[in-house]
Amino acid sequence: MHEAIKYVAIISFLFLLAGCSALKKEKTTGPDVQPADAGYSAIIGNVASNNISERGFEIRKGSIELEGTEVEGKFGLHARLNSKGDFYGSVRGPLGIELVRVLMVGNDIAAIDRFNRKIYIGKKDQVLKKNGMPSDFMSIIFGDMPSEDEVELIRSEKNEIVVASGNGDFSSVISICLDYMKVCSRKINANTSDHEIYMLFGEFGESGGMKYPSEISMEEKKKMFHVKLSIDDLIYGYDSDIELNLPSYKRESF
Repeated sequence: MHEAIKYVAIISFLFLLAGCSALKKEKTTGPDVQPADAGYSAIIGNVASNNISERGFEIRKGSIELEGTEVEGKFGLHARLNSKGDFYGSVRGPLGIELVRVLMVGNDIAAIDRFNRKIYIGKKDQVLKKNGMPSDFMSIIFGDMPSEDEVELIRSEKNEIVVASGNGDFSSVISICLDYMKVCSRKINANTSDHEIYMLFGEFGESGGMKYPSEISMEEKKKMFHVKLSIDDLIYGYDSDIELNLPSYKRESF
């Protein structure tokens, strides 16, 4: 049981700091497609206007589901991202008992394993690089769109635009669903390693006039695991401070 909780801690941490997909589903029919003559710049700007990470948000009710992993099951989730980019996430088991708490404040990150009374700690930039993720991981996780000057058009279809984004360390292929004006999939390749992450976003909801994906899933090719995040209740906009308060547990490095 101790090893199981440790596994949930590490998988939850990587998921919340990484990006996600698997459990592919058909897209539900949405509103009418934007007109064919809509300009590319206008579309990218429209999609970016629905980004939710800059002003922060609170996930009041959600869940993380693990499939095809050493530990399988569905776990409750409560999370906050503030406008500074600091993050708090609580993963809960049966009866609402907290199993893992994930904190990211500045460049410090920690996963608190409540069951084994351990803390896994590290620096954000080092942990992300080790696990094949770019520095803007939090905006990636929740389906935010890069700015127009950071992407290049690959192709345009009736209901979809596909763009490329990247730098020397990472490259992405991003699909935009025009019926929702949101990113609906993203493939990330780490150019300096064999890490490959494929993400899907679906079942879009709305809070405070902003659209967000209520289902996010992840497939990590190297580690061969699938994780699914479901958001049942999200409140857009969160400005309160998040503190890096750690209990006096045994500490291990990520």
